[in-house]
Amino acid sequence: MRANGARREPEQNQLLRALPQAEYRRLLPGLRDVTLGHGEVLYETGDRIRYVYFPQNAVVSLLAPISGGAGVEIAIIGNEGMVGLSVFLGAPTAQSRAVSQVPDGARRLTVAAFLRALARSAELTRIMLRYADTLLGQVAQCAACNLRHSVSQRCARWFLMAHDRVGADRFALTQEFLGQMLDVGRPTVSLAARRLQAAGAITYSRGQVTVTSRARLEKEACTCYGVIVRDYARVFAPGPAARRPPLAVAR
Repeated sequence: MRANGARREPEQNQLLRALPQAEYRRLLPGLRDVTLGHGEVLYETGDRIRYVYFPQNAVVSLLAPISGGAGVEIAIIGNEGMVGLSVFLGAPTAQSRAVSQVPDGARRLTVAAFLRALARSAELTRIMLRYADTLLGQVAQCAACNLRHSVSQRCARWFLMAHDRVGADRFALTQEFLGQMLDVGRPTVSLAARRLQAAGAITYSRGQVTVTSRARLEKEACTCYGVIVRDYARVFAPGPAARRPPLAVAR
């Protein structure tokens, strides 16, 4: 992880953007810009959480521990959310492994500063309650998806969710890491990626994914993607504090 000093970019995280301006400004002195490296572990299961992270264009995977493996992905978090939800729910330790999958920027806040902000801000507490609902919904949907849908469908769903969060058509992701996230071997991931390329949805070369047709990628994905997006839109319907629709992607 690399700290970026006092640099301040336009706010990309949608939880932070949903805050009233006065409350957001109160948080700013404690927020630190960092760059998350590819494969960087933010927490291991059981680690005491020291920071919460608000991704800007980075994407972080949450992995449930399994015997004899690196873990199975249960959710991904990008600029729609926060990494470290256990702290908000009252637990000081991580319930899952958090790994940076798409490297890029994030903002982090110490746990002490986050808890102080919650104590003085009913609006931040309300936003976090709504976010917790959507993240738990994503965990449940991903569990069902991993059980019932093909690797190709799950792969398409993952690319769509990453595409929503990075704000660009091209992003870095190795087949090895994607295989770990989908709990399949690299040859299986390679077959799924070739199928999506043949459908004209993506190109995938040397650890770089390029979404070439969003419409075709959505056609190849299972219905779980739509369920997750609609749930977020339901909970975070545009209101007085909203500044843009959830999961908006610059094209």
